[in-house]
Amino acid sequence: MRILLVEDNLALSDLIKHKLCKFHIIDASYDLQMAHYFLDTKSYDLLILDLILPDGSGCELCDYLKENKIALPILFLTASVDVKQKISCLRQGDDYLVKPFNIQELEVRVKILLSKISSQEAKHLKNTNFELNQLTHQAYFNGKEMKLNRKEFLLLELFLKNGHRVLSKTTLAEKIWQKDDVVFGNTIETTIANLRRKSNKNLIKTVKGVGYVINSR
Repeated sequence: MRILLVEDNLALSDLIKHKLCKFHIIDASYDLQMAHYFLDTKSYDLLILDLILPDGSGCELCDYLKENKIALPILFLTASVDVKQKISCLRQGDDYLVKPFNIQELEVRVKILLSKISSQEAKHLKNTNFELNQLTHQAYFNGKEMKLNRKEFLLLELFLKNGHRVLSKTTLAEKIWQKDDVVFGNTIETTIANLRRKSNKNLIKTVKGVGYVINSR
């Protein structure tokens, strides 16, 4: 899975990356500006977020995720032991760790959190037009079942998970076709064209020079 780590302490960031990179892809950001860039250009399965950053509060990033309807689980890192702060973390995210913490505890919490998320997601994904059953791999458009192959299903699933976020071709290739597949010339365009044909030509929009986004209006 791909994890975005937002932590301005370089030593701690390197330690976390070293511990988690054996099983996951880790992108490290040291401030909000860099975090926004990563979120705008890539798709993630988990956000590990420091609350106090050089250019603002980690809470601002949470607001950005909500505004753009990006469902991304969050593990907060906080130096505060204040009960109100802990409650705030749990309301905005899924878990938290108080600094200083044991790196093995973080590893276990990440593993448990990703396991819970996988279990919860293995049900249904919905927006105004689409519904996906991730257990049976059935997809519906306006209540009518769509006949999708594996790549088409995975692509639609990725769009639904990312809300209003524009996904680049690089992100689609990494997430759907992965390293062991060869993505030929117009493979991505052909798969998207098939999804449009099986649903509605206007529901997956092309953002010229950037990528694609699902239109959930």
